[in-house]
Amino acid sequence: MKILLVGEASFLHNTLKKGLQERGHTVVTMSDGNGWHDAPRDIDLRRDRKWGKLGGLKVLWQIARHLPQLVGNDIVQIHNYQFVPLKYGWNKLLFFFLRLLNKKTVKGCFGDDPQIFARQKKGVPRYSDTYWNGRPQNMAENAERIDEVMLHGAYGCWRYTSAKADALVACLYEYWLCYNVDSFVRKLHYLPLPMILPQNGTEGARRKENGGVVKILVGIQPKRDFMKGAMRMAEWLEAIKLRHPGRMEIRYVEGVPLEEYKRMLAEADVLVDQLYSFTPSMNSLQAMALGTVVIGGGEEEYYDFIGEKELRPIINVSPELSDAENMAIIEKALFTDGMIERLSRQSMAFVKKYHDYRKVAEMYEEMYRSSLLI
Repeated sequence: MKILLVGEASFLHNTLKKGLQERGHTVVTMSDGNGWHDAPRDIDLRRDRKWGKLGGLKVLWQIARHLPQLVGNDIVQIHNYQFVPLKYGWNKLLFFFLRLLNKKTVKGCFGDDPQIFARQKKGVPRYSDTYWNGRPQNMAENAERIDEVMLHGAYGCWRYTSAKADALVACLYEYWLCYNVDSFVRKLHYLPLPMILPQNGTEGARRKENGGVVKILVGIQPKRDFMKGAMRMAEWLEAIKLRHPGRMEIRYVEGVPLEEYKRMLAEADVLVDQLYSFTPSMNSLQAMALGTVVIGGGEEEYYDFIGEKELRPIINVSPELSDAENMAIIEKALFTDGMIERLSRQSMAFVKKYHDYRKVAEMYEEMYRSSLLI
């Protein structure tokens, strides 16, 4: 098949491209690199700051001069409703032409959009970064973020691309839940995030001797912590540390280059990720692939959804529990003999079982062929 992947979200399309190419497909990526990730792409749509307000003209020129690669594809997949760095009207117009000039279109449900916020407001999933304990939360902090996707142009673009796409793909269970409604369920698919795995198998599993120091990494994003909850979890860990002198080392990291962050992940025994997440996201999976145990989201209904009966690699915390209850869960996991090594091995096994990029690429191929009748 000839496949065009437009837009990027945490290297999802780049990793998927590798898997699809290995299966014999011709794949082209087109994006702005997803901000600071600066993801590789075949067609570069990054806005040039030198052009100022006219930066969009350069993006349009890039699209125009690569027109032969934008037509005649079997599949065009966009990562979200705003898939090129232009105003919503341009995105809507471009999607119209992509549908017209290619066989089938797929829209990714890979991040914030009107459907996700609308469902979260109603308690789907049971908790999120905007809802828990039976009511909306953090409304003041989230106001600008929610308004951004509900603007007239944004909402219209989302509604058009969601309605006209031949298929919708959710990369997280909570996104699938939000789109699992009558208007979308017929064309909705859940396909896991693809990961390129380390080569050492489970040999990197943490082996802590009795009385060893547990090394914990806390990623800090001050402007986004209301969405992540890392600092609240860090307070729990600091309290636990006082009860176990010399047994814990907590390291805080903010704004380091990607490769440096990966090195720190590999050295850590435990990563503090997101309090409000229901399932593991890309950051969690990257840590788990290295054998680093994650404190974050791993709810039982997620494991039931994917059919997993044995592996429970994540130290699952929840905003619905009290601080004391969450601390007890973390403390038990950190200081039960052999638990860190067991969770480390399970983490690597889980990522290999569900997120190996080759397996995920095969799932995408099957969806492209059978569900889209190609």
